[in-house]
Amino acid sequence: MKILIFLFPAIFSTKLIEFRNQIQGEEMRGTIRQKQAVDFCRWSGSLVTFKALFSPGELSVSGEGQHRVYRAADIRKARLALMDVHVEPRRANTLPPIIYVRMAKGGVGKTTVAGNVSACLAMQGYKVLMIDTDPQASLTSLFGIDWATEEILHIGKLLQAHYENKNPLDNETLEKAIRPIYPDGMLDLIASDITLTNLDSWLISAVRQREKLVQRFFDAHVNLLSRYDVIVIDGAPSTSQLSFSLMYAARNLLAVVGLDGQSVKAMEVMASNIQEMSEEFPEVEFDFRIIANNFVSNISTCTDSLEALRKAYPDKVDPNIIPRAASFMRQVSLEDDDMSAPVIEKEPNSVAARAMVDLSQSLIGAYGIQLAGLLPLVLPRSRGPKKKT
Repeated sequence: MKILIFLFPAIFSTKLIEFRNQIQGEEMRGTIRQKQAVDFCRWSGSLVTFKALFSPGELSVSGEGQHRVYRAADIRKARLALMDVHVEPRRANTLPPIIYVRMAKGGVGKTTVAGNVSACLAMQGYKVLMIDTDPQASLTSLFGIDWATEEILHIGKLLQAHYENKNPLDNETLEKAIRPIYPDGMLDLIASDITLTNLDSWLISAVRQREKLVQRFFDAHVNLLSRYDVIVIDGAPSTSQLSFSLMYAARNLLAVVGLDGQSVKAMEVMASNIQEMSEEFPEVEFDFRIIANNFVSNISTCTDSLEALRKAYPDKVDPNIIPRAASFMRQVSLEDDDMSAPVIEKEPNSVAARAMVDLSQSLIGAYGIQLAGLLPLVLPRSRGPKKKT
Protein backbone atom coordinates (compact mmCIF):
# COMPACT_ATOMS: atom_id res chain seq x y z
CA MET A 1 0.00 0.00 0.00
CA LYS A 2 2.83 2.41 0.91
CA ILE A 3 4.50 1.67 -2.42
CA LEU A 4 1.30 2.48 -4.32
CA ILE A 5 0.84 5.74 -2.44
CA PHE A 6 4.45 6.68 -3.18
CA LEU A 7 4.16 5.89 -6.87
CA PHE A 8 0.82 7.61 -7.52
CA PRO A 9 2.13 11.23 -7.63
CA ALA A 10 4.85 10.19 -10.09
CA ILE A 11 2.40 8.26 -12.26
CA PHE A 12 -0.11 11.09 -12.31
CA SER A 13 2.62 13.68 -12.99
CA THR A 14 3.73 11.59 -15.98
CA LYS A 15 0.17 11.55 -17.32
CA LEU A 16 0.02 15.33 -17.03
CA ILE A 17 3.27 15.66 -18.95
CA GLU A 18 1.88 13.38 -21.65
CA PHE A 19 -1.23 15.53 -21.83
CA ARG A 20 0.83 18.71 -22.19
CA ASN A 21 2.82 17.14 -25.00
CA GLN A 22 -0.37 15.98 -26.69
CA ILE A 23 -1.95 19.42 -26.84
CA GLN A 24 1.28 21.34 -27.38
CA GLY A 25 0.36 23.93 -29.95
CA GLU A 26 -3.17 25.01 -30.73
CA GLU A 27 -3.43 22.54 -33.58
CA MET A 28 -3.62 19.59 -31.16
CA ARG A 29 -6.38 20.93 -28.94
CA GLY A 30 -9.86 19.66 -29.65
CA THR A 31 -8.70 16.43 -31.28
CA ILE A 32 -10.21 13.00 -30.78
CA ARG A 33 -9.31 9.43 -31.69
CA GLN A 34 -11.03 7.40 -34.37
CA LYS A 35 -13.44 5.53 -32.07
CA GLN A 36 -14.88 8.78 -30.72
CA ALA A 37 -14.90 10.37 -34.18
CA VAL A 38 -17.03 7.50 -35.47
CA ASP A 39 -19.37 7.92 -32.48
CA PHE A 40 -19.70 11.69 -32.95
CA CYS A 41 -20.43 11.29 -36.67
CA ARG A 42 -23.10 8.65 -35.91
CA TRP A 43 -21.35 6.39 -38.39
CA SER A 44 -22.59 2.81 -38.67
CA GLY A 45 -20.68 1.68 -41.75
CA SER A 46 -17.19 0.24 -42.16
CA LEU A 47 -14.09 2.04 -40.94
CA VAL A 48 -12.61 1.89 -44.45
CA THR A 49 -15.55 3.87 -45.82
CA PHE A 50 -15.39 6.27 -42.88
CA LYS A 51 -11.72 7.01 -43.56
CA ALA A 52 -12.61 7.69 -47.20
CA LEU A 53 -14.47 10.81 -46.07
CA PHE A 54 -11.06 12.45 -45.56
CA SER A 55 -8.36 13.24 -48.08
CA PRO A 56 -4.95 11.53 -47.73
CA GLY A 57 -2.76 13.47 -45.35
CA GLU A 58 -5.67 15.61 -44.20
CA LEU A 59 -5.74 14.20 -40.67
CA SER A 60 -3.20 14.98 -37.95
CA VAL A 61 -1.22 12.52 -35.85
CA SER A 62 -0.51 12.60 -32.12
CA GLY A 63 2.57 11.61 -30.18
CA GLU A 64 5.19 10.00 -32.36
CA GLY A 65 2.81 9.33 -35.22
CA GLN A 66 1.23 6.33 -33.53
CA HIS A 67 -2.36 7.51 -33.68
CA ARG A 68 -4.37 9.39 -36.26
CA VAL A 69 -6.53 12.08 -34.67
CA TYR A 70 -9.52 14.04 -35.88
CA ARG A 71 -9.89 17.75 -35.28
CA ALA A 72 -13.22 19.36 -34.48
CA ALA A 73 -13.18 20.86 -37.99
CA ASP A 74 -12.65 17.38 -39.46
CA ILE A 75 -15.76 16.10 -37.68
CA ARG A 76 -17.75 19.07 -38.98
CA LYS A 77 -16.64 18.37 -42.54
CA ALA A 78 -17.45 14.67 -42.22
CA ARG A 79 -20.90 15.27 -40.75
CA LEU A 80 -21.76 17.72 -43.52
CA ALA A 81 -20.51 15.25 -46.14
CA LEU A 82 -22.75 12.57 -44.66
CA MET A 83 -25.64 15.01 -45.18
CA ASP A 84 -24.49 15.37 -48.82
CA VAL A 85 -23.28 18.91 -48.14
CA HIS A 86 -19.78 19.38 -49.56
CA VAL A 87 -19.47 23.17 -49.44
CA GLU A 88 -19.74 24.91 -46.08
CA PRO A 89 -23.14 26.66 -46.10
CA ARG A 90 -23.45 30.16 -44.74
CA ARG A 91 -25.63 30.42 -41.66
CA ALA A 92 -28.57 32.79 -41.75
CA ASN A 93 -27.79 36.24 -40.41
CA THR A 94 -29.47 35.53 -37.10
CA LEU A 95 -28.27 34.88 -33.58
CA PRO A 96 -27.64 31.21 -32.79
CA PRO A 97 -29.17 29.52 -29.72
CA ILE A 98 -27.80 30.82 -26.42
CA ILE A 99 -27.11 28.50 -23.48
CA TYR A 100 -26.82 30.60 -20.32
CA VAL A 101 -25.38 28.40 -17.55
CA ARG A 102 -26.20 29.92 -14.20
CA MET A 103 -26.86 29.23 -10.53
CA ALA A 104 -27.32 31.56 -7.58
CA LYS A 105 -24.91 29.47 -5.48
CA GLY A 106 -21.24 28.82 -6.11
CA GLY A 107 -19.48 25.47 -6.08
CA VAL A 108 -22.20 23.56 -7.94
CA GLY A 109 -20.12 22.69 -11.03
CA LYS A 110 -21.52 25.43 -13.25
CA THR A 111 -18.21 26.13 -15.01
CA THR A 112 -17.47 22.43 -15.43
CA VAL A 113 -20.78 22.00 -17.23
CA ALA A 114 -20.32 25.12 -19.38
CA GLY A 115 -16.76 24.26 -20.38
CA ASN A 116 -17.31 20.59 -21.08
CA VAL A 117 -20.59 21.06 -22.93
CA SER A 118 -18.88 23.66 -25.12
CA ALA A 119 -15.90 21.40 -25.84
CA CYS A 120 -18.16 18.40 -26.52
CA LEU A 121 -20.29 20.40 -28.94
CA ALA A 122 -17.19 21.65 -30.77
CA MET A 123 -15.79 18.13 -31.03
CA GLN A 124 -19.09 17.05 -32.58
CA GLY A 125 -18.62 19.61 -35.33
CA TYR A 126 -20.49 22.65 -34.02
CA LYS A 127 -18.90 26.10 -33.97
CA VAL A 128 -19.11 27.38 -30.40
CA LEU A 129 -18.51 30.76 -28.80
CA MET A 130 -18.03 30.72 -25.02
CA ILE A 131 -18.45 33.89 -22.97
CA ASP A 132 -17.10 33.99 -19.42
CA THR A 133 -19.24 36.46 -17.45
CA ASP A 134 -17.95 35.48 -14.00
CA PRO A 135 -15.37 37.84 -12.42
CA GLN A 136 -13.76 34.77 -10.84
CA ALA A 137 -12.84 33.79 -14.42
CA SER A 138 -13.16 30.05 -13.76
CA LEU A 139 -14.03 29.24 -17.37
CA THR A 140 -11.09 31.32 -18.54
CA SER A 141 -8.77 29.37 -16.23
CA LEU A 142 -10.25 26.03 -17.33
CA PHE A 143 -8.92 26.65 -20.84
CA GLY A 144 -5.43 27.57 -19.65
CA ILE A 145 -5.60 31.38 -19.75
CA ASP A 146 -3.90 33.20 -16.88
CA TRP A 147 -6.25 36.14 -16.45
CA ALA A 148 -4.09 37.62 -13.68
CA THR A 149 -1.18 38.32 -16.06
CA GLU A 150 -2.77 38.56 -19.50
CA GLU A 151 -4.63 41.53 -20.91
CA ILE A 152 -8.31 40.61 -21.04
CA LEU A 153 -10.96 42.40 -23.10
CA HIS A 154 -14.01 40.97 -21.35
CA ILE A 155 -17.73 41.26 -22.02
CA GLY A 156 -18.11 44.14 -19.54
CA LYS A 157 -15.65 46.33 -21.44
CA LEU A 158 -17.35 45.44 -24.72
CA LEU A 159 -20.81 46.30 -23.41
CA GLN A 160 -19.64 49.60 -21.95
CA ALA A 161 -17.81 50.61 -25.13
CA HIS A 162 -20.84 49.71 -27.25
CA TYR A 163 -23.22 51.69 -25.05
CA GLU A 164 -21.05 54.80 -24.74
CA ASN A 165 -20.19 54.94 -28.44
CA LYS A 166 -23.87 54.54 -29.41
CA ASN A 167 -22.68 52.47 -32.36
CA PRO A 168 -21.63 48.87 -32.92
CA LEU A 169 -17.96 48.22 -32.22
CA ASP A 170 -15.90 47.57 -35.31
CA ASN A 171 -15.25 43.90 -35.99
CA GLU A 172 -11.53 44.34 -35.38
CA THR A 173 -12.16 45.37 -31.77
CA LEU A 174 -14.55 42.51 -31.17
CA GLU A 175 -12.18 40.02 -32.79
CA LYS A 176 -9.47 41.09 -30.31
CA ALA A 177 -11.73 39.96 -27.46
CA ILE A 178 -12.36 36.56 -29.03
CA ARG A 179 -9.65 34.04 -28.22
CA PRO A 180 -9.33 30.88 -30.34
CA ILE A 181 -9.29 27.70 -28.25
CA TYR A 182 -9.67 25.11 -31.03
CA PRO A 183 -8.41 25.86 -34.57
CA ASP A 184 -10.63 26.94 -37.45
CA GLY A 185 -13.08 28.85 -35.25
CA MET A 186 -14.55 25.66 -33.78
CA LEU A 187 -14.26 26.83 -30.15
CA ASP A 188 -13.66 30.47 -29.22
CA LEU A 189 -13.76 32.30 -25.89
CA ILE A 190 -14.41 35.83 -24.68
CA ALA A 191 -12.43 35.62 -21.45
CA SER A 192 -12.99 37.33 -18.10
CA ASP A 193 -11.05 38.76 -15.17
CA ILE A 194 -11.71 40.31 -11.77
CA THR A 195 -12.37 43.80 -13.19
CA LEU A 196 -15.72 42.55 -14.47
CA THR A 197 -17.00 43.26 -10.94
CA ASN A 198 -16.99 46.98 -11.84
CA LEU A 199 -19.70 46.53 -14.45
CA ASP A 200 -22.71 46.41 -12.12
CA SER A 201 -22.12 49.83 -10.58
CA TRP A 202 -21.81 51.31 -14.06
CA LEU A 203 -24.99 49.55 -15.20
CA ILE A 204 -26.98 50.93 -12.28
CA SER A 205 -25.78 54.50 -12.70
CA ALA A 206 -25.58 54.88 -16.48
CA VAL A 207 -27.84 52.54 -18.37
CA ARG A 208 -31.56 52.79 -18.96
CA GLN A 209 -33.41 49.58 -19.72
CA ARG A 210 -30.25 47.80 -18.63
CA GLU A 211 -31.95 44.42 -18.93
CA LYS A 212 -31.85 44.81 -22.72
CA LEU A 213 -28.20 45.85 -22.97
CA VAL A 214 -26.77 42.42 -23.82
CA GLN A 215 -29.52 41.73 -26.35
CA ARG A 216 -28.83 45.04 -28.09
CA PHE A 217 -25.11 44.28 -28.15
CA PHE A 218 -25.74 40.85 -29.67
CA ASP A 219 -28.15 42.26 -32.25
CA ALA A 220 -25.66 44.95 -33.24
CA HIS A 221 -23.01 42.30 -33.93
CA VAL A 222 -25.17 39.60 -35.45
CA ASN A 223 -23.02 39.56 -38.61
CA LEU A 224 -20.07 38.26 -36.58
CA LEU A 225 -21.97 36.15 -34.03
CA SER A 226 -24.00 34.36 -36.70
CA ARG A 227 -20.89 32.41 -37.73
CA TYR A 228 -21.35 30.30 -34.60
CA ASP A 229 -23.85 27.47 -34.20
CA VAL A 230 -24.31 28.15 -30.48
CA ILE A 231 -23.22 30.60 -27.77
CA VAL A 232 -22.50 29.24 -24.27
CA ILE A 233 -22.39 31.74 -21.40
CA ASP A 234 -20.89 30.89 -18.01
CA GLY A 235 -22.60 33.13 -15.45
CA ALA A 236 -21.49 34.33 -12.04
CA PRO A 237 -22.85 32.60 -8.89
CA SER A 238 -24.86 35.64 -7.84
CA THR A 239 -27.82 37.79 -8.80
CA SER A 240 -26.65 40.99 -10.48
CA GLN A 241 -27.69 43.55 -13.06
CA LEU A 242 -25.55 41.73 -15.62
CA SER A 243 -27.24 38.41 -14.84
CA PHE A 244 -30.68 39.92 -15.55
CA SER A 245 -29.42 41.36 -18.84
CA LEU A 246 -27.95 38.00 -19.83
CA MET A 247 -31.20 36.31 -18.86
CA TYR A 248 -33.17 38.64 -21.12
CA ALA A 249 -30.87 37.85 -24.06
CA ALA A 250 -30.82 34.09 -23.51
CA ARG A 251 -34.48 33.64 -22.41
CA ASN A 252 -33.77 30.04 -21.36
CA LEU A 253 -31.43 29.29 -18.47
CA LEU A 254 -29.45 26.14 -17.83
CA ALA A 255 -29.47 25.81 -14.05
CA VAL A 256 -26.76 23.58 -12.57
CA VAL A 257 -27.82 22.23 -9.19
CA GLY A 258 -25.54 20.30 -6.88
CA LEU A 259 -27.35 17.45 -5.18
CA ASP A 260 -27.30 18.80 -1.65
CA GLY A 261 -29.87 20.66 0.41
CA GLN A 262 -28.35 24.14 0.04
CA SER A 263 -28.08 23.92 -3.73
CA VAL A 264 -31.64 22.69 -4.08
CA LYS A 265 -32.82 25.64 -1.99
CA ALA A 266 -30.73 28.00 -4.15
CA MET A 267 -32.81 26.83 -7.10
CA GLU A 268 -35.71 28.69 -5.48
CA VAL A 269 -33.75 31.93 -5.94
CA MET A 270 -33.29 31.12 -9.61
CA ALA A 271 -36.98 30.38 -10.04
CA SER A 272 -37.77 33.66 -8.30
CA ASN A 273 -35.47 35.57 -10.69
CA ILE A 274 -37.21 34.02 -13.67
CA GLN A 275 -40.61 34.91 -12.26
CA GLU A 276 -39.44 38.48 -11.70
CA MET A 277 -38.29 38.77 -15.31
CA SER A 278 -41.57 37.27 -16.57
CA GLU A 279 -43.55 39.90 -14.67
CA GLU A 280 -41.28 42.73 -15.89
CA PHE A 281 -41.42 41.57 -19.52
CA PRO A 282 -44.72 39.70 -20.02
CA GLU A 283 -44.21 39.69 -23.80
CA VAL A 284 -41.12 37.48 -23.39
CA GLU A 285 -41.24 33.79 -22.53
CA PHE A 286 -38.56 32.77 -20.03
CA ASP A 287 -37.82 29.16 -19.14
CA PHE A 288 -35.16 26.97 -17.55
CA ARG A 289 -33.66 23.48 -17.64
CA ILE A 290 -32.02 21.85 -14.62
CA ILE A 291 -28.80 19.85 -14.69
CA ALA A 292 -28.42 17.70 -11.56
CA ASN A 293 -24.71 17.46 -10.74
CA ASN A 294 -22.40 15.60 -8.37
CA PHE A 295 -24.58 12.51 -8.02
CA VAL A 296 -23.56 9.49 -5.93
CA SER A 297 -26.13 6.72 -5.98
CA ASN A 298 -25.37 5.32 -2.53
CA ILE A 299 -25.57 8.66 -0.72
CA SER A 300 -29.09 9.32 0.48
CA THR A 301 -28.67 13.11 0.37
CA CYS A 302 -28.05 12.89 -3.38
CA THR A 303 -31.00 10.62 -4.13
CA ASP A 304 -33.30 12.65 -1.87
CA SER A 305 -32.21 15.95 -3.44
CA LEU A 306 -32.71 14.57 -6.95
CA GLU A 307 -36.20 13.40 -6.05
CA ALA A 308 -36.99 16.78 -4.48
CA LEU A 309 -35.89 18.56 -7.66
CA ARG A 310 -38.01 16.35 -9.87
CA LYS A 311 -41.01 16.83 -7.62
CA ALA A 312 -40.64 20.62 -7.33
CA TYR A 313 -39.84 21.18 -11.02
CA PRO A 314 -41.58 18.49 -13.07
CA ASP A 315 -40.23 17.99 -16.60
CA LYS A 316 -37.41 20.49 -15.98
CA VAL A 317 -34.64 18.13 -14.87
CA ASP A 318 -32.51 16.86 -17.76
CA PRO A 319 -32.45 13.03 -17.86
CA ASN A 320 -28.64 13.07 -17.93
CA ILE A 321 -27.45 13.17 -14.32
CA ILE A 322 -23.80 14.16 -13.88
CA PRO A 323 -21.93 11.85 -11.48
CA ARG A 324 -19.38 12.83 -8.89
CA ALA A 325 -15.99 11.95 -10.38
CA ALA A 326 -12.36 12.58 -9.52
CA SER A 327 -11.75 13.43 -13.18
CA PHE A 328 -13.52 16.76 -12.71
CA MET A 329 -11.14 17.68 -9.88
CA ARG A 330 -8.14 17.22 -12.17
CA GLN A 331 -9.30 19.67 -14.84
CA VAL A 332 -7.52 22.77 -13.52
CA SER A 333 -3.80 22.44 -12.86
CA LEU A 334 -2.21 24.37 -10.01
CA GLU A 335 1.22 23.80 -11.53
CA ASP A 336 0.85 25.03 -15.10
CA ASP A 337 -2.05 26.92 -16.72
CA ASP A 338 -1.30 25.21 -20.04
CA MET A 339 -2.17 21.87 -18.45
CA SER A 340 -5.71 22.94 -17.54
CA ALA A 341 -8.46 21.63 -19.79
CA PRO A 342 -11.98 20.18 -19.59
CA VAL A 343 -12.28 16.50 -18.78
CA ILE A 344 -13.33 15.64 -22.36
CA GLU A 345 -9.78 16.65 -23.37
CA LYS A 346 -7.80 15.30 -20.43
CA GLU A 347 -9.62 12.02 -19.82
CA PRO A 348 -11.86 11.42 -22.86
CA ASN A 349 -12.56 7.78 -21.98
CA SER A 350 -13.68 8.47 -18.43
CA VAL A 351 -17.19 8.12 -17.04
CA ALA A 352 -17.17 11.89 -16.46
CA ALA A 353 -16.42 12.61 -20.12
CA ARG A 354 -19.13 10.23 -21.32
CA ALA A 355 -21.66 11.96 -19.06
CA MET A 356 -20.76 15.32 -20.59
CA VAL A 357 -21.03 13.98 -24.12
CA ASP A 358 -24.49 12.60 -23.35
CA LEU A 359 -25.52 15.91 -21.80
CA SER A 360 -24.29 17.90 -24.81
CA GLN A 361 -26.30 15.68 -27.14
CA SER A 362 -29.40 16.20 -25.00
CA LEU A 363 -28.93 19.96 -25.21
CA ILE A 364 -28.61 19.87 -29.01
CA GLY A 365 -32.25 18.87 -29.18
CA ALA A 366 -33.41 20.98 -26.25
CA TYR A 367 -31.96 24.21 -27.69
CA GLY A 368 -32.44 23.45 -31.38
CA ILE A 369 -28.72 23.67 -32.17
CA GLN A 370 -28.09 23.27 -35.90
CA LEU A 371 -24.96 22.28 -37.76
CA ALA A 372 -24.12 25.17 -40.12
CA GLY A 373 -27.78 26.19 -40.13
CA LEU A 374 -28.89 22.65 -40.97
CA LEU A 375 -30.67 20.26 -38.64
CA PRO A 376 -28.91 16.89 -38.67
CA LEU A 377 -30.58 13.90 -37.12
CA VAL A 378 -29.09 13.19 -33.69
CA LEU A 379 -30.06 9.80 -32.34
CA PRO A 380 -29.72 8.93 -28.66
CA ARG A 381 -26.71 6.79 -27.82
CA SER A 382 -27.59 3.14 -27.47
CA ARG A 383 -27.39 1.83 -23.92
CA GLY A 384 -27.78 -1.81 -24.85
CA PRO A 385 -30.82 -4.03 -25.26
CA LYS A 386 -33.75 -3.54 -22.94
CA LYS A 387 -34.30 -6.16 -20.29
CA LYS A 388 -37.17 -8.51 -20.92
CA THR A 389 -40.02 -8.22 -18.48
